[in-house]
Amino acid sequence: MTKNKFFLLTTLAGILSFVTVISNISLFDGTWSTVCMVVFSALIPIFAYRFRNHSTVGFLLTTFPTIIVVRNADQHDWSIIGWLTAITFIPLLLQLIVLSRDAYKNHGGPALALSLMRTFVGLNWLTHCTEKLFLSQHDEGLLNFFSQVVGHNTIGADIPPHIAHYVIIFGGLVELTIAISLGLGLLSRFGAFAASIYLISAQLMSGHFMVGYTWALPGGGWELCFFFFMVMYPFMLPKTAGPISLDAAFSTNLLNNRLIKRLSGN
Repeated sequence: MTKNKFFLLTTLAGILSFVTVISNISLFDGTWSTVCMVVFSALIPIFAYRFRNHSTVGFLLTTFPTIIVVRNADQHDWSIIGWLTAITFIPLLLQLIVLSRDAYKNHGGPALALSLMRTFVGLNWLTHCTEKLFLSQHDEGLLNFFSQVVGHNTIGADIPPHIAHYVIIFGGLVELTIAISLGLGLLSRFGAFAASIYLISAQLMSGHFMVGYTWALPGGGWELCFFFFMVMYPFMLPKTAGPISLDAAFSTNLLNNRLIKRLSGN
């Protein structure tokens, strides 16, 4: 275990985020959104301080709620919350630089490259699940997309709006699971498998194949989903999680369990 040299800065930035959320609580669009913003902003300084002596775990767990708070603020135009919370990314970036230097020194370039890529593509799922899970009202455009586009490509008719909400929530839960598993490197082979199945399903249910290849085409072609699929599915291979992962940080006797060993990327 290595101590995080920047934990004090990260903790203070997290406290600033929490205070900003509490001070602007009237902005939120409902009870659930309020609870999510308060809880996730509180977790930022808690994780930063609690895991100050374990730099890898502290970095991963602190980055997780920070992305959610910033993303939720961004999609609602809660600018003051988004910008002040984003300050947390500065000490987190410094922490990542130190982690990357140590990983390169101890494990080499390929292992570090796998860690950085896995972490980015994994945590990127948070930007998608946030709009599905951590707000009180689903965006009308998102609801219409799932009701009409996904409905027609899946069952040949519009999905009733009240059912579309549950479909959106289900998709968000899958995306959150992928972010935890692949992004944090916790049984990352399972996360890569779930991401691959999800992306194939998204291609089939979203109508992108009918548009064409290029993502820039109106309605979006199948280029982007295919790109992310090709990036993510190799992480189903063993030994691909890299050193900056929870599996590496928490290597215990559990890895001797056959099932856990198969699902782990370490």
